[in-house]
Parts: sequence; structure tokens; C-alpha cells
Amino acid sequence: MPKRFAFLLVRDFTLSPLSLFIDTLRLAGDEGDRSRKVEFDWQIVGERGLLDTNRALSSEKEAFLLRAAEKRVPLTALCTGSFVLARYGLLDGYSAAVSWFHIKDFRAEFPDVNAYADSLFSVDRGRSTCAGGTGAADLAGFFVSQFIGQKAAEKAAKILVLDRIRNIRDVQPVGDLFPKASSRAVKRALLLMESNLQAKVSITDIAAQLNCSRRQLERVFGTELGVSPMAAYLALRVHYAKSLLEDSDLQIGEIAYRCGFENAGHFSRVFRQHTGMTPTHLRHPTRSARNPAKE
Repeated sequence: MPKRFAFLLVRDFTLSPLSLFIDTLRLAGDEGDRSRKVEFDWQIVGERGLLDTNRALSSEKEAFLLRAAEKRVPLTALCTGSFVLARYGLLDGYSAAVSWFHIKDFRAEFPDVNAYADSLFSVDRGRSTCAGGTGAADLAGFFVSQFIGQKAAEKAAKILVLDRIRNIRDVQPVGDLFPKASSRAVKRALLLMESNLQAKVSITDIAAQLNCSRRQLERVFGTELGVSPMAAYLALRVHYAKSLLEDSDLQIGEIAYRCGFENAGHFSRVFRQHTGMTPTHLRHPTRSARNPAKE
């Protein structure tokens, strides 16, 4: 009997993770590229009545989800679908892989979920989550490998022109601030830093999470990036602060807090050392030029 998947679509869902997940199932579950539902079956769970525009899930889909959870059906969230499961308390006490782009908001809203942003996907007992994008194909490939074998997963990846199905130990791509990062240790360390810009984590604790010593981590950072982990961490915080100054209306004191600085004065001094200008000058260059004494 085919392994069955049902997909609940939330308003404004991201299309690419859904398509990649289903494509992996259909390509792996049949011979050639015939796409018959042989090893896997799937369906989109739709609506019978009017959509409730004020809810993430309609009452019908909500009942379906909660009934599945009560019957201990394994639940999987693709991309920001993890927010939906978490809002129903269905990820409390579980690990969850969340995109580095959303991790701070997710942790703030759902403190009872062990959320992290240093892996493409997570499988924890009856709950599976992925960071989104092509990570959905990797998670689907994991299921394919478990159910019908690794060769089927590799076949699907090749047809989808993916170099390989990445496993649970592969890390999410890091941002463009450190393009020379190549080793798993450095990439994971950078993602842990990006996931903890406000509530800073010590370099010693980061090294411990990577199962290495602080000295080993400092050595590999120096080799790959030419900077220490502490300097890289500070650069990430300044980079995030710059984006908030440019793209938000938050007060400078709030930005300092969100980026892990003690106060606005400390933030301003560090920001100037790294960028050559104060936060106020970046946001209001004309005003700063008229009032240089206030800088």
C-alpha cells in the first residue's frame, strides 16, 4: 500500500517547498518519469464551505489537523508551516528547524519549542519541520530513503537537477557577509550566531554545541575567514543593525537592544568603528550634517 501524505494549505503559503516535496515523492515513487502514485500517494485537503479569512486555518482544516494529532499521525511542517503547528501547541517540547530569517520571531513567540536554524530540516519523533526552499526536497528525500531506499531518493534529486539529497547533518546556507565560509563547523557557528543576535551566546558555548573546543573553533575561523569568532559575531550584529536602520522605523535604542548592545551609546560607538558613521548619520545624513555636535 502506498505511503500517504495529506497537505493542508495555509493562506499565503510558499509554493516552492510544496512543489519540491511533492515532486520528490512522485519522481521517487514510480519508474522513470511516469509520476504515477505507486509508492506514494498524496492529496491536497481542500474546503467544502466558505473560507474564513480571519484564521490561518479554516475550522474544517483545524479540526482535521487536531484530529490527526490526537490519533498520533506524524505531522510535517514545510517552511513557515512550523508557525502553524506551534500556534496549536503541536511543537511544544519538540525540536524544530526554522529558517535563520524567521528564527528570532519564532523563538520569541514559541519559547516551549526547541527551535534552531543550523540545519535544513528536523525529524523529532512524530514531528518534522524544514527551513523551506529546497530544504523541502531534502526532507522529502529523507522520507523516501526511509520508506523505499536511498537510490529512489537519489533518482528524484537527479531528475530535479539537484546535486544531491542533503541529509539532516547538512546546514542551511549562510548569508553573504562571510562567503568564504566552507566547513560545516564555521557555517553552523555563523548560523548559531545569527540565531542569537539579541541574547548573545558565548563563543565557548557555541564551540560546545559543535563538539569542539573554543581554541579549535578560533583556529578554523582564522583559516577560513581571517577573523576570530568574536569578531565575526560582532560583524553580524552590526550588519543586522544596519539593515534595521535602513529598512525599519524602530528607534535607535530598540535596534541596539535587538542587536545585543548594552545601550544606545555603546551601540553608536561600535557602529561608528565598523562603518565610519553613527546610526543617526546613516538614517538621517542631512540632519547629521547640519548638527555635527550631536554626533
